[in-house]
Amino acid sequence: MNATTFDSLSAARRLTEAGLEQGLAEAIAETMREVTAANREDLATKTDLAVLEVRLKAEMSATANRVVVTILIALGVLLAALKLL
Repeated sequence: MNATTFDSLSAARRLTEAGLEQGLAEAIAETMREVTAANREDLATKTDLAVLEVRLKAEMSATANRVVVTILIALGVLLAALKLL
């Protein structure tokens, strides 16, 4: 994901032009910058998602292999039990 920045100076200017007092406009713009910066830290990148996909595929494959092995063992036990009858 491309990093984006929030232009708090431009936002404060727009808020001032819209009629807000300069101090209030600057406080709002700075708060918006802080919030967007905090939220950006929680975002997953394409690399994060790709790594997760690889890990999930590996886990799914391992789980499928365990299921197949368990079924084969159960089948072997069942066939052995049937031969004893």
